[in-house]
Amino acid sequence: MNAILSFVLRLVIILLLYVFVGWIGYSIFMDLRKGVYEKDRPVIPPMSLTATVGELTQSKQFTIPEITIGRDPANPFHLPDSTISLRHLKLSYHNNQWWAEDLDSTNGSYLNDLEIESPVVLTNGDELRLGQIFVTIRIN
Repeated sequence: MNAILSFVLRLVIILLLYVFVGWIGYSIFMDLRKGVYEKDRPVIPPMSLTATVGELTQSKQFTIPEITIGRDPANPFHLPDSTISLRHLKLSYHNNQWWAEDLDSTNGSYLNDLEIESPVVLTNGDELRLGQIFVTIRIN
C-alpha cells in the first residue's frame, strides 16, 4: 500500500510542477506580447475643440487619430453653419503631431489667419477659422 501511495503522490507533485512551469511560461509570453503591442500603438494626446455657432458654444474632446469637421451631422465635430462645407477640414494625428488639412472647402480654412493650402502642424492654442466660425484647439 505504501508503494501505491508513494507513486500517486509523486505523480501529483510532477503534475503540479508541470502546471507551475506552464503558468510561468504563459505569464512570460503574455508580458512579452503586451510589451510588443504597446510599443507599436502610438499614444494619441487628447485634443479639445471649442467653437461658437451663434449663441451656442460647442466643446468636445477627442482621442481618435482622425477628426473631420463640417456641416454634415456624420462628422465627429459637427458645425451647423451655412458657411461651413459638408466636409470642411480634416484633423489627423501622425508622426507624433496633429495636422490640419482643408478638404477643398468652399470658403476655405485658416490657421491663425493664414490660409491652409497644404497640411499644417497644429500646436496648443491655435485658432482655426472655417467659414465664419472660429475653432480653438487645445492639445492636452
